[in-house]
Amino acid sequence: MTGRRWCGAALLSLVAATGACTHGEADAAALTNGGDAARGKELIRAYGCGSCHTIPRLAGAVSTVGPNLQGIATRAYIAGVLPNNPDNMMRWIIDPPGIDDKTAMPNLHVGAAEARDIAAYLYTLQ
Repeated sequence: MTGRRWCGAALLSLVAATGACTHGEADAAALTNGGDAARGKELIRAYGCGSCHTIPRLAGAVSTVGPNLQGIATRAYIAGVLPNNPDNMMRWIIDPPGIDDKTAMPNLHVGAAEARDIAAYLYTLQ
């Protein structure tokens, strides 16, 4: 392969690999079995999550009571106790004290469909 062709192939591979490492809204929907990230963002606002968490792209969500949610999509664990995957994220959103009775995060009585949408939004946060 000539140098110019090799460079072009390498660049295409890099672009493809970089694109595969991000979670856009479509990726988040696929990960969460159809979750709506835009609706999830609105639910996060409605449930007042920003009163405890710093949440990127959400005006006024700059609290330090709970963890900063920037990059939550790439963390190994949720709340230090659950492997980070969509099912566990939804379980955590629905009933945090049911998973870890020492958590400060309250049970806000979020339903399964809402948890799916919230998880979809959270998985867009790199």
